[in-house]
Amino acid sequence: MKVILLLLKILLFPLYGLYYTVIFVRNWLFDAGILKSVPPKVLTINVGNLSLGGTGKTPHVEYLVRLLSDKYKVSTLSRGYGRKTKGFVLADERATAERIGDEPMQYYLKFKDKINVVVCESRVKGVEEIEQKFGDNQLIILDDAFQHRNIAPYVNLLLSDYNKPFYKDALVPFGRLRDIRRSARRADAIIITKCPSQLTEEEKEKIRTETSIYTKAGVPVFFSKIRYQNIIGYAETVTFDENNSIGVLTAIAKPEVFVQFLSESSLVIEKNFDFPDHHAFTRKEIDKVLGANRKDLQIITTEKDMVKLKPQLSEAELKRFFYVPIEIEVENKTAFDSFIYAKTASFYNKH
Repeated sequence: MKVILLLLKILLFPLYGLYYTVIFVRNWLFDAGILKSVPPKVLTINVGNLSLGGTGKTPHVEYLVRLLSDKYKVSTLSRGYGRKTKGFVLADERATAERIGDEPMQYYLKFKDKINVVVCESRVKGVEEIEQKFGDNQLIILDDAFQHRNIAPYVNLLLSDYNKPFYKDALVPFGRLRDIRRSARRADAIIITKCPSQLTEEEKEKIRTETSIYTKAGVPVFFSKIRYQNIIGYAETVTFDENNSIGVLTAIAKPEVFVQFLSESSLVIEKNFDFPDHHAFTRKEIDKVLGANRKDLQIITTEKDMVKLKPQLSEAELKRFFYVPIEIEVENKTAFDSFIYAKTASFYNKH
């Protein structure tokens, strides 16, 4: 097996070298000003990463919405992965995961009375249209725009998974990075996500030292952890019975973390149904999940999967489905919130 893996790495190395060169040259062209990055006129905060996913961008965007939407008129701007529409789309009463994507749909269901939820492939065009359509807009939170060098957000938050930090990872196909490590120099702050409950000061200092190799001097490092909420039924009148067996249905980047949480909650998991991140469930796939197990088996999903599945289920099927909302807890919340407030105040002092 080791010999096979070694041969595979040797065969893939030219592809790795080509990809690294393309990313390096592209970033150099932007850094040198040959390719242009547009700084928006409106305050923009980007929540991004260097990896292919699974760092927890969605709950961090939600954290910022809760933190800032009472003070500023906020819009979120995402690409809308998995949607079947094109161009600029504003979420409204017609919104579905197919129309705007699963994560924006989650934002809309939670915050539709407080913010504008927008999707657009081009972050530059999306920001321009938000500015034109919403004269009172004061802040745009960019979801996953770290690699979109055409736009230069005022604040760049770089997320990195504690279990696989960017400084220990490699570009695909040898790792999960889609951008080179040195791109972390564009970050205004690093957030190490999915941290364990207990993180020693010694370990945090080691992480700060490791990240500082790739960041600008003085860039702060914050630490966050996932807080799973109570299990909620798709049908509001149904209560989850922890004594019954369950199946777990997911279409997220790292389902093992979610499954581990459920297992540690003393739940008996009979079957895992794993699909690729942002997967659009078909009715045939749902029938297979429902038909492959006992009729009394409870199906638990993530909140992101819920927004795609719920519209496809009958009233009877809804009673078998449950989801687990998550929020993030930032260690030293006061310091992080103060950092964000200082950055937003700095923008308006300059403008």
